[in-house]
Amino acid sequence: MADPVRRRRSPEQWQRLIDQQADSGQSQAAFCAAHGLSQTTFQHWKRRLKSSASPVEALFTPLTDTSVPNEPDSGWTIELDLGDGVCLRLRRGGW
Repeated sequence: MADPVRRRRSPEQWQRLIDQQADSGQSQAAFCAAHGLSQTTFQHWKRRLKSSASPVEALFTPLTDTSVPNEPDSGWTIELDLGDGVCLRLRRGGW
């Protein structure tokens, strides 16, 4: 029996196949069998594309300078409530 022809697909082509399978209502096994795909390879690409498409949540909020121009630097204080009664305080005195 002849081996199936191996075809290289781009990530975009795999994403289209993954979307088609989701829209088809077929199980992965049935979809892969109907399209001549390796189920292992299909699952690999599904995991790979899902992990690369996940948005990274912002861990920090940008701060803006609210100081008034031509006013002496009076320093600053930052307090971070870390939970469980832990508070981190950073202070800088005026010059």
